[in-house]
Amino acid sequence: MDAEQAWEYALGQLQMEMPKTSFDTWVRDTHLVSYEDGKFVVGVRTAYARDWLDSRLSSTAARLLMGMMNRSVDVKFVVAADTSEVEDETTGDDDQSLSQEGIPKGDDELLIEAHYDLDYDEIISPDHVTVVPGYFRRHLRVIGPDLGWLYMGFRQAAFNAGARRGSKRERFSGKAIAALSGIAERTFWNRIGKAETWQKFLGLVTTSAVTPEWDTSSPTPRRLPRRYVVSMTLPLTAADAHSLRGWLKANLEGMGGPEGVLAAAAETPLEELLPLDTQVQTADTPETITAILHSLFADMLPAERLETLSTRLHKHIMPDTDRLGMTHFFVEHVLPHLGPGPGWMLTLLRDRCWVNRETGEVRNQVTVSGGYAEIAGWMGLSRPMTVYEWLYGKQGKEAKEPGKFKHPVTRVYLREIGQEKVSSFNTSPRTFDVLLDEVPVEILESVLIDQPLDFGAACSIGDSNLYATCSIGFTRLADDLYATCSIVFTRFADDLYATCRVFKSLNLLNQSLISKDSPPTPPGTNSHLGRVGNLAFWDFDFLMQNNQVGAARQVKDRQKETGASISSLAAGFVSWLLYTSSPAGSRVDDPVALAVKRLLENNQPGAGGVFDRLARLKPFELKDLFDRDLAGLPLPDTPTAQIYSENFCHLSAPMKRKLYGRFFGN
Repeated sequence: MDAEQAWEYALGQLQMEMPKTSFDTWVRDTHLVSYEDGKFVVGVRTAYARDWLDSRLSSTAARLLMGMMNRSVDVKFVVAADTSEVEDETTGDDDQSLSQEGIPKGDDELLIEAHYDLDYDEIISPDHVTVVPGYFRRHLRVIGPDLGWLYMGFRQAAFNAGARRGSKRERFSGKAIAALSGIAERTFWNRIGKAETWQKFLGLVTTSAVTPEWDTSSPTPRRLPRRYVVSMTLPLTAADAHSLRGWLKANLEGMGGPEGVLAAAAETPLEELLPLDTQVQTADTPETITAILHSLFADMLPAERLETLSTRLHKHIMPDTDRLGMTHFFVEHVLPHLGPGPGWMLTLLRDRCWVNRETGEVRNQVTVSGGYAEIAGWMGLSRPMTVYEWLYGKQGKEAKEPGKFKHPVTRVYLREIGQEKVSSFNTSPRTFDVLLDEVPVEILESVLIDQPLDFGAACSIGDSNLYATCSIGFTRLADDLYATCSIVFTRFADDLYATCRVFKSLNLLNQSLISKDSPPTPPGTNSHLGRVGNLAFWDFDFLMQNNQVGAARQVKDRQKETGASISSLAAGFVSWLLYTSSPAGSRVDDPVALAVKRLLENNQPGAGGVFDRLARLKPFELKDLFDRDLAGLPLPDTPTAQIYSENFCHLSAPMKRKLYGRFFGN
C-alpha cells in the first residue's frame, strides 16, 4: 500500500471514530505532503490546527498508519504553506509555472461551497439516501424487520466502500454500521453474533474469518478484520429461485429452447413467474438470476448472449423504476424512536404515495386492501394485532404514565383515517394518512425559534397531574386527549434538536450534551435540567435548580405582575451573576442571593449595560468565550468578546470555573 492510499484509509477510520464536528474542523482538510522512510508529513491550514493535531491525534494516526504500512511510522503535522518544516522541499521556477497539461501549478484545487436557502434541506439532507431495489420487499418477508434494517446498514457501508477511489472494500467500525442501520452498537454486535442472523442473510451478506486472525508482523499485534461480502445485486429469495428455475424447466421445450423461454420469462407477469405462495424446499437457497441461468443454459448459449438475457430478465423482475429509498436522516434520527417494525411500515406506505411533479399534487393517503394482515405480511409477521398495537397500543395500568400511547412518534408520521366499524379486524381495508416530510414542520419551527420552547407546561390526565415535557411542536401534532403522549416525544425532540449542530449559528453546541443517547427524563422534570443547561437559550428552570434557588416560584410570580417573559427573566438572572463577578460587583458576598433579590425588586430584570448585552448572547456563544479564555486561546475580535475580556479575564481560573458552573452546570 502506498503512503497516499494509507493516509486516505486513515482518514476514513478517523472519521468513524471521531465526533463529526471535530473531524470536520481539524482533520477533513488535511493532506499528505510527503512520505519517506516511515515519516508522514501531513499538511494543515493553520498553526492552531497543527498544534491541536500534534497534541491530540499524532499517536492515534501513527498507530493506524503503522498497521497499514507494516512498519513503525512517525506523523508530523505542518502548516501547508510552511515548507521549512518539510525535509524534502521542492522549488519551482515561479508561481505561474505550468504543469505538463498546461494547467497553472497550484490552481488544480477547487473550493466548492454549498448554499442552502432552506433550513430543512440543510438539516435533513434529503439527497443523502440509502436505496435498495423494490424487490427487497420479498426478502423482508423472510428476514423480518430487524434484519431488514441491518442489511440496509451493510448495504450502505458497501456502497460507501465502492465509491472510494474505485475500491470495492473499506474498513468500517461496528458503530458506523450500527448508525447506518438505525440501531445501537451493542444491538449490532448482538445480532451479528447469532448464527440465525447469518442463516437468514444467506445470499445477502456472507462473512468469513480471516487466517491468520492476528497480524504479528508489527511491534504491536493487531486483530485482522473479519470480512463481510454484501450482495449489491440482490439474489432471488429461496422460494423465488425455486419458482423461476421450475418455470424455465417446465417451459423450455414449449418455448423453443433457451432463447425463447428466457424471452418469454421477461414478458411474463411476476405473479405468474414468481407466485408468493411458493413453498420453500429444504435444498432451496437464495440465488441470483445470473447464477440460475448459468446453471441451466451455460452449455447451450454463448457467454455474451447469456449475459444479455440475464440482464433483461433481471430488469424485468427488479426494474430500475422500482426502488425503495430512505434518507440517512430518517435512519439515524427517526428510526430509533419508531422501532424496526413501524419504521418499515412507514417506509413501505410512503412507497405507495406519489407526487405529481408537474402539478405539485401530493397523494399521501394510502388504502391497504388487505388491512392489518397484509401489512404484517409485508414484514413476515403472523400476528396482525402487532400492527394495531403500533398504532393504538397504550401503556398498561401499572405503567408510570397510564393511558399514554406506547408508540407516540409513530402516530406523528402515520394516522389511520375512516375508523368506522369493519367486517374483519384483520383483513378489512385500512386507509392511512402518511407524513412524507422527514421532520414535521411544526417541530422544525420549534427547534429553530429563538424563544424558549414551552417545556414544563402542566397537564392533567385522569386524576393524575403530570408535568409535560414535550415541545410546542409535538403538542400541536399530538391528539387532543393525549397532548403530551409520552416521554418518548421529549427524547425524539432532543434528538431532532441535536441535528441543528449543522447550522453555522449553532455549530458550537457540544455534541455530547445533546446526544440522542441521553437517558429519558423521568416524569415531573424538565428534559433540559440536570448536569448541564440548554445551550441554545437560557433555561430559567435549569438556572434556578442549578444554583439551588428556593424562591424560583416567587420570582416567577413577581415577573408575571410586571409582564416580563420567562426568557427575559432567565437573561436577567444571568446578567446579575455576570455583574457580581465583574470589578463593579466584586464586593458581593452571595451573588445568587443578590440576583434573586434584584429580580424580585426590579420591574426590568438585569443589571443593565454591558452585562445585559452579554446575557443576551446565546448560551453557547457565552460558553465559547469562557472555553477559549480557560484554554488560554485568543478571543475573537468582536465587541462582546471585548466586553468579556475587560470584565472577566482578570478572574482567577477557579473563579471562572465557578461562574462557568453557575451558567452551564458541571
